[in-house]
Amino acid sequence: MAWLGDAVDAQYTIDTVSKQQALLPSSNAFSIFPKDHVLRVFQLDALVLQQELVEILQMALFHVLDIPPLQHFRFAYQEELVLALDALLYRLSVWRTAQSIGDRLQNLVLRDEERARLLTLQNTKSILPSLAPSRRLLLVHAVMTLVMPYATRKVQRKILEKGWEREPVTTARYRIAKALRYAIVTWSLLSLANTFNFLMTGKYRTLVERILSLRLVYGSQRMMRFTNLLYMNQHVQWQTWMSLFSVLSLGRYFRRLMKSLNSVASSSALPSMNENLCSACHELPTVCQRSNCGHRYCYYCIKSRLLDNQSTGSFRCIKCGQAVHSCTPA
Repeated sequence: MAWLGDAVDAQYTIDTVSKQQALLPSSNAFSIFPKDHVLRVFQLDALVLQQELVEILQMALFHVLDIPPLQHFRFAYQEELVLALDALLYRLSVWRTAQSIGDRLQNLVLRDEERARLLTLQNTKSILPSLAPSRRLLLVHAVMTLVMPYATRKVQRKILEKGWEREPVTTARYRIAKALRYAIVTWSLLSLANTFNFLMTGKYRTLVERILSLRLVYGSQRMMRFTNLLYMNQHVQWQTWMSLFSVLSLGRYFRRLMKSLNSVASSSALPSMNENLCSACHELPTVCQRSNCGHRYCYYCIKSRLLDNQSTGSFRCIKCGQAVHSCTPA
């Protein structure tokens, strides 16, 4: 029965440790979150996670379209592809649960703050179903976060290609270009002011959320942080597979097929493939450039493709399939 004596001798040590632990602050004291706002790091981390996820999906989509027969489609409709991808993610996340994928990983959800004020529910842990954003509010949110940036980019590209700002001051195009520039600058300044306010108060992460009174609150009473680790694990796996596919270069096995398709496409006498038109947008070239293979491009069309392929320094000509690495004014 020697173990019984050892147990009795150890009681003094156990009692001492228990008393010392009682003097230490409770572990719950470190898990108490502010009641008036969600921690800023959670909100910013959710935004970063969402942006990284979108970038991963865009990269995968563009890799699929980065073959000669589909390169024209990719560059001609790149903005539309990005909009479609963002709209799909929005439909599967925010439209259903009022939280983006990044917000869900951080256990955050959007709440109609205007309705919460009317019900005097200012606590960030108030997640009543009646406080969920309405469909109309989410539709306006989708328009402001998806459609408006897309339309702005399209108009900016049109202004750059057509040179609206170089036209006479009295023309409508010049006024539209100036008005758009002032609107973008104003929105940027307001967004900057909103960011400073967010850093001070922890409320309304973006300007759109402030305008629509959509505020992030905790999705549940318990913070399940393991989901973030799950996302990181999936991210690592995805990057591993993408690196493997890049090393294998599966596209080289279809080189003969692509060459035959290019020859068929170049031999077909389509009006849009006229030698006097841009090989990319099939319109009259704006600031016409001639590639090293002899085909015409708009300045924006050929420069954007060269910039998008900085790693290789060239891209495949849409007409002949040769590597385009330089251009000269036509």
